[in-house]
Amino acid sequence: MKKEQFEWIHSWQDENFCDNLPRILLIGDSITHNYQSFVREKLKGIAYVDYVATSYGIDSLIYKQLVLNFAKYNSYDLIHFNFGLHAKHLSKKSYQIRVKEMINKLQRHAKVVLANSTIVYKEGNRKLDTSWMKRVNERNLAIKELAIDLGLTLNDLFTVSQSMSKEYRYIDGTHYLPAGYEMLSKQVVDIIKKELN
Repeated sequence: MKKEQFEWIHSWQDENFCDNLPRILLIGDSITHNYQSFVREKLKGIAYVDYVATSYGIDSLIYKQLVLNFAKYNSYDLIHFNFGLHAKHLSKKSYQIRVKEMINKLQRHAKVVLANSTIVYKEGNRKLDTSWMKRVNERNLAIKELAIDLGLTLNDLFTVSQSMSKEYRYIDGTHYLPAGYEMLSKQVVDIIKKELN
């Protein structure tokens, strides 16, 4: 296990006293953290949306305890799992093993949707970050293989992110401006609605 440069946890649980609508859990990193409010707004009156987002690597004890305990804390109808832009040191095989272990445990609590990782540019959004894109491509293949193997729906956020011009992107090359998160959230919401039906 290697530490991240910055390690953080953000979470939210919506209307815990209410059980009249389906309850969704979004699991992810900063990308999920930044689109979750758009997802919540789009699903208002349709579902309650909780989220847990963190920069801790999927190989860390903190990550395992945090995510699994969060999933156990409420009764969820659907879990949307989108976590690939941390723990860069993990190979495709190591990443896939850890994700599969996590998904097998999460499936005991709710139906799971797998989402792949978004594109990564160098600062300025002119050139791809080849170092990170090696990992993104490996991990997106790992997620696709897991979706097929486990019979899960794959949410292709990579293609959505790939289609965005630099005007939708934050200058760091990894994150997005509100219009970009709006596009990602629309894809997430469309998948959630389809799975709930």
